[in-house]
Amino acid sequence: MKKGGFFRGAAIGFLLSTIVLLTSTAFVDRYYYVDKKLLAIESVINNYFVGDMDRSKMQEGIYKGFVAGVGDIYTSYYTPEEYQSFKEKASGVYAGIGVQMTIDTADNTIVITEVFPGSPAEKAGILPKDKIIKAGGKSVSGDDFELIPKIVKGAPNTKVSVTIYRPSEEKAYDFELTRQNVTYPSVSHKILEKDLAYIKITQFEEATYEQFKKALTEVQNKKAKGLVLDLRNNPGGLLHITEKIADELLPKVLIVSTRDKNGTVDESFADDKYSKIPIVVIVNGNSASASEVLSGALKDHNRAKLVGETTFGKGVVQSIVPLSDGSALKLTTAKYFTPSGVCIQGIGIDPDYEVSLPTETLTRGRLEESEDTQLQKAIEVIRSEMK
Repeated sequence: MKKGGFFRGAAIGFLLSTIVLLTSTAFVDRYYYVDKKLLAIESVINNYFVGDMDRSKMQEGIYKGFVAGVGDIYTSYYTPEEYQSFKEKASGVYAGIGVQMTIDTADNTIVITEVFPGSPAEKAGILPKDKIIKAGGKSVSGDDFELIPKIVKGAPNTKVSVTIYRPSEEKAYDFELTRQNVTYPSVSHKILEKDLAYIKITQFEEATYEQFKKALTEVQNKKAKGLVLDLRNNPGGLLHITEKIADELLPKVLIVSTRDKNGTVDESFADDKYSKIPIVVIVNGNSASASEVLSGALKDHNRAKLVGETTFGKGVVQSIVPLSDGSALKLTTAKYFTPSGVCIQGIGIDPDYEVSLPTETLTRGRLEESEDTQLQKAIEVIRSEMK
């Protein structure tokens, strides 16, 4: 490619698209100015920059910067690779070995926190608390945490080598694993006490609704008479999945409404088939977006009491617009309103029972149920509701 070619192509391509999409002459003139300015910047870089340039990244940077100029933290440009990763995460399904990992700050190693049921890792005998010390033949540490998913993920039925260190045995084990499609478990459940169920939703993905339905059916089959629904630290996800879960818990009422820039209102309603099990929802400051849609609907219709802390306060909806080259735009296209007509953007939802976790428990690792003051309060409240 000739010098100046990629900037000129990007800028002129943008300009032509703008002429097609927009009729404002002033707006088009502004892009003509940007085109000339980009060419001037490119000239300076070509004449004076010492080092190698990745022109593809520079071109993507133009689009990222342009979209960032909107000034909305929820509006962004995805490269083709980023969009593919987004779709994979939203689906809740990916091809890999089936583990959840984090960094052990004590020794800067990569420790496995969860092994997914039925995954290649589980079948091979890999356990939680094992540490990944090699992947794909490369020695790894906590510094390589962002690299590990790229190594262990890949096409189904392809192989990857992994070496783990098992602290409990002080031994290392080598595995050759065959990657398979793995469903990320965004819902977990258990019986807290003989007639009290607990369901936790970590995110609202495509697979979440079926996982939730299965969990709800299982706990009801075990004769649970009350439900603690944990939405703490759930950042949200897919609105239509959230609406389907709300439909399982609400009678024929309004779940949520959205309003776009033209004032067009779209309302989502539950049907008349639902579980009547008493519910208490636990939320905190990291319960956001879709989590607030669900908790807000349950609270507004007096279907559940909320325990914990005021939620994050994200009352806007994003839409994904795919582009022809495989990239995409994520942009805010509507505000949503709880059934009582409140847009909680920047406000959040206040719980019925304000409960914080003890400061000392936040500095440690796994929180024991007996120390979880929010959970204990939720149990107390649901016991009262069950009576």
